[in-house]
Amino acid sequence: MNVILSGPDSCGKTTLADRLVEKYMMDVIHSTATTRNTLEYHLDLLDYHDNTVFDRHCVGEMVFPKLYGREPKITVSEFYKILDRVVENNDIYVLFVCSNPDILKERLIERGETDYLREIEDQCKLYNDVASMMMTYLIGYKNFYICDISLPNAYDRLYNWVDNHMNKKTVNVAYRQVCKDLYEKGHIMETRNIRGGTKELCNYMFTIDDLDSEYVSLVTGKSNLTYLAAEILWYWSSRNDTEFIGKFGPMWKKLSDDGIHANSAYGYILKEKFGFNQIEKIVELLTVDPYSRRAVMNINVPNENVIETKDEPCTVCLDYQIRNGKLHCTCVMRSNDVNFGLRNDLGFFISLQKYIAERLHVPVGTYTHFAMSIHFYDRDTKFVKDVAYGTMESINEILDIKTLIDCKDVLIDWIDNHFTTKEEFKNLLKAYHIIYEKSSIN
Repeated sequence: MNVILSGPDSCGKTTLADRLVEKYMMDVIHSTATTRNTLEYHLDLLDYHDNTVFDRHCVGEMVFPKLYGREPKITVSEFYKILDRVVENNDIYVLFVCSNPDILKERLIERGETDYLREIEDQCKLYNDVASMMMTYLIGYKNFYICDISLPNAYDRLYNWVDNHMNKKTVNVAYRQVCKDLYEKGHIMETRNIRGGTKELCNYMFTIDDLDSEYVSLVTGKSNLTYLAAEILWYWSSRNDTEFIGKFGPMWKKLSDDGIHANSAYGYILKEKFGFNQIEKIVELLTVDPYSRRAVMNINVPNENVIETKDEPCTVCLDYQIRNGKLHCTCVMRSNDVNFGLRNDLGFFISLQKYIAERLHVPVGTYTHFAMSIHFYDRDTKFVKDVAYGTMESINEILDIKTLIDCKDVLIDWIDNHFTTKEEFKNLLKAYHIIYEKSSIN
């Protein structure tokens, strides 16, 4: 996670930067009038640096050209494109403003920087104008903070806010790190698997603490939102037939032991297989005893055909705990393919956690994923490398999983009785505004 600081002279950027360097061991890059300050320059800073403080950034090109009467090095649309990348990276952006320029004038005099006195009021006005632009464009983005230093206790509130937002991991950030760790640190596993060589890490764990989005949306991640929507609907249908999901993923019939049923139909396992609904039982348990340590949903259970089967469930269990007033989930996997398995599992498991949290009327907390073996096959080497070292640019479509679940009955009926093509299914999802294009981050 990077932290971007912008604001008028003597507003406190350097003091905050020094604090971040000391507390979080961050690097600092200071942009000035002599740096390139183009679109490519700012995107490169965001894409190829991590744990870095950017002291001044793109906002300067919205301010100083107007102040000094020169051509800006980025356009307004390019400025918004940079802000999009900030959001995709889940970086922190702190914009300092000052509604009382006299405060800054006093500081400049104390520092002997009197040359800036004649322009500081104009700086404050221009930064206030940019703040209005950014507030409108970044509405809903929780890592954006405007600090008016003229307000009481402004710096104390800012420092507390920064500490509460530092190093939060989104699904995309976590997934990219998994791929990077596998590519750089994974070891070759000796296997009889006919799919070729496998590179794995054993007993691997990561935690996601920003669950605004449930699924991988990186451009390099190649997420198929149509398939993900169908798989989630299949799970919520409580069925284990391959006829349903086979319309979207033919491999399910190949994995089936009898060509008809799937052993890894998580919805069927959770809601039907054991004669009761595990999801409802967990909701009941945590309602009766919010601090229970028994809220475990079991998926992989003893199987006398474990040697012969082609489809042994990868997920062992899902554990839920309410701590500090939030619902946390830990998923334990015996085995996880980082390309196909992990991407789609995250979408279902996190959306299920949100569903249970909503039923319990508590906020969602963290999602922790533990895999005894997380791996990729030779055929996916380029994919894993592209994710590991690519940018955090996200796809231009959004899948609203909550609305998907709300509309599940009519969509499941359409798949069962009216299915034609996957493209028509996607069109149906668009008609219900379940998949839609993002024109901007808000």
